[in-house]
Amino acid sequence: MKIKKSLLGIVLSLSMLINVMVPALTFATTLDYKTSVAKMKQLGIIDSTVTNVNKKMTNGELIKAMAVADGLGDSAASLRGKTIFPDVASGSVLSGYVNAIVGEGLLYGTNDGYFHPASSATYQDICVNMVRLLGYSKSDLTGSFPINYIKKASDLELTDKLNLRTTDTISINAAAVMFDRLLSTQVKGTAKEDFSQASNLYTDCIIQDDSDSYDNLADNEILTDKGVMTISASNKKKIQVGPTFRVRVEDGQITKVYGELRATVSVTVNTILGNVVYYEKDGSQTSMTLPSGISYYYHGQKQDYAKLNSILVPNMSIIIDNSDKVLNNYAVITDPIYSKPELAKNLNTNSDTLGDITFDPDTKIMKNGKVITKEEIGDRDVVYSVTDINGNNRYILVTSNYIEGNITEFITSSDATNAIEVDKKSYTYSKNMDITNLSSFKTGDLVSVMLGHDGKVVGIKSIEQKIGSMGEYLILGNLKTSDKLADNQVITDKGTLTVKDGLTPLEIGVKYQLYVSDNMITKIDRKENSTEKYSVTSVASSLIAYTDDAGTTKTMTLPKASLYYYHGVSVDYEVAAKAVRAYSSIILTKKSDNVGYDYAVIVDANFGEPQVYKADNIKLINQFKNIKYNYIYRNANIQETDLNAYDVVYFVSDIWNKNTFVYVYDKVKIGTIKAVTPDILNPTGVTIDNVNYTFSKYFNKARLNNYDGSIDGFLTEVKVDEFKTLVLGIDGTIVDIH
Repeated sequence: MKIKKSLLGIVLSLSMLINVMVPALTFATTLDYKTSVAKMKQLGIIDSTVTNVNKKMTNGELIKAMAVADGLGDSAASLRGKTIFPDVASGSVLSGYVNAIVGEGLLYGTNDGYFHPASSATYQDICVNMVRLLGYSKSDLTGSFPINYIKKASDLELTDKLNLRTTDTISINAAAVMFDRLLSTQVKGTAKEDFSQASNLYTDCIIQDDSDSYDNLADNEILTDKGVMTISASNKKKIQVGPTFRVRVEDGQITKVYGELRATVSVTVNTILGNVVYYEKDGSQTSMTLPSGISYYYHGQKQDYAKLNSILVPNMSIIIDNSDKVLNNYAVITDPIYSKPELAKNLNTNSDTLGDITFDPDTKIMKNGKVITKEEIGDRDVVYSVTDINGNNRYILVTSNYIEGNITEFITSSDATNAIEVDKKSYTYSKNMDITNLSSFKTGDLVSVMLGHDGKVVGIKSIEQKIGSMGEYLILGNLKTSDKLADNQVITDKGTLTVKDGLTPLEIGVKYQLYVSDNMITKIDRKENSTEKYSVTSVASSLIAYTDDAGTTKTMTLPKASLYYYHGVSVDYEVAAKAVRAYSSIILTKKSDNVGYDYAVIVDANFGEPQVYKADNIKLINQFKNIKYNYIYRNANIQETDLNAYDVVYFVSDIWNKNTFVYVYDKVKIGTIKAVTPDILNPTGVTIDNVNYTFSKYFNKARLNNYDGSIDGFLTEVKVDEFKTLVLGIDGTIVDIH
């Protein structure tokens, strides 16, 4: 909005001879010529080519300054031509500014009818003009001209500490100070609107996002602290995310970019612990504690300082305002910049490129927070080249996030947020999705939908069967640790899962990236970590003796860890420490920073398969010959020659079979069978003396018929009221009958 002063011409009073010193009033305003000159040059009020700021300002320079300050600078170019002044060249640059001023009713002429563009402007001239620009007329003032105007300029703090007389000429740097003050002075009759706002000359905006840093913005949009604005491609090149820029805004569009207002410092996050950010500087790792007394913006929203560590991830940038005068008053957090996604199904591991993405030896490839090789990229992965906001710290990101299921609908919406529905759940297409490929699919098709880093659909492919979704699983137990599990089952931190035939056995205590479909592990992607393994040989109070990987005996106290697991569930440290016994297994994993342990898994001694001691049990006899054991225990240490027929023998060890001893159990139940439960065709146990005894899972039920007395023979049909001896295992189940 231009400020029109009807009937109030800006007068160049060149003939005034009054020489009066107006006493300067004492205000908080200070003289900062350097800052004011720099700002006025940035705005175009003072020519940017001026080097001698102590020289006098001319009438021509003053009128240009007035026109630009009042927002008429852009229109002046189209107004070049003949003016009302004989000494202003027709069509000159100055003619445009003069005509702009005259056209707004702001300049009527001088005493002699000439403009005198090369003459020096006076202190009186600039005071009168600025006061009138601010909307004041003669009727608003007291006293005679020009003292009334100079006094008002002083009251408005435009002239504080300049100490000039009315007819004194004014230097460029003094004029710059006055124009700087003018722009921040309230216009008469407005509600706290200063002159720069009234003239719509400039607005200072924190640039918080553009379309590269925030997908919710269109290519011609930017997010500022004053809201979303549109911007032309040419002006967009003049700004960057993070700093405060001085711009002109017209009808929600940035039409002019004057330049960056203050200096900023940018750091790129490697890791964050609490509010300490680790980043790279000059090739080495360094750190800084995020300043607490400033405002943090992320996608236009102010963030809680205490929660910054939940927002920040690697390759995010923190751009901190670092002005000398406004120290660290805000910071802008920006997401990493992602390239166009590329589908890994097109990857040739012998090539250095995938689409527009280049692989080179110096660039890390990251997947699920881990460094991988190119050969570890899966055929349903999505690949990005990622940098910080400044185009530095590049790495290659591989995301493995896809959905398997049947297409139930193709969704087209009025706002162009098209999506695909799989198993009745919709997934929005990425702007990089090639929708022309959709013609090869129909509802009902079994597909794999590949999602990008933002969870939007990047690609779709047909599949013959599901392999499930990939996730992180910690293996907590298997058949060795629980008799309740089948041979092909494992306990994880997310429940019990079945392992598909043919997969490599999963190690207890190890984290894996696994593909799971309907509670079945269909594919092993990779191990996530390495573990420390401790085979316990004895426990005395808090001191644990163990054998390390090299077979050396050592001692330790159970280390502190962030999390403990025992019997497949999380427990506190005290419970875990008490659970450790001789022949227990301890698995520990260190934190990523190698300071302390992430988690620990405690596993009881593994008793193995119960074996009935008989002279003709060749399998058991060979175990005694081939397995190295420390001792045989049956109420006390015994020798093999002390074993009796129908003793139940267990080879007890840690889960890695580093240390082994033999445990002998000799409990039997003798009596008359009163029932076979539930029936003889599907027996689960027998009843003697009104007590039901269950068959061990290791008992061969086929032996319930045609027994000939040998270990591999068969029982004659077990009948009710028959007298039998039940050989029991340590869990009370039936291991044998004779």
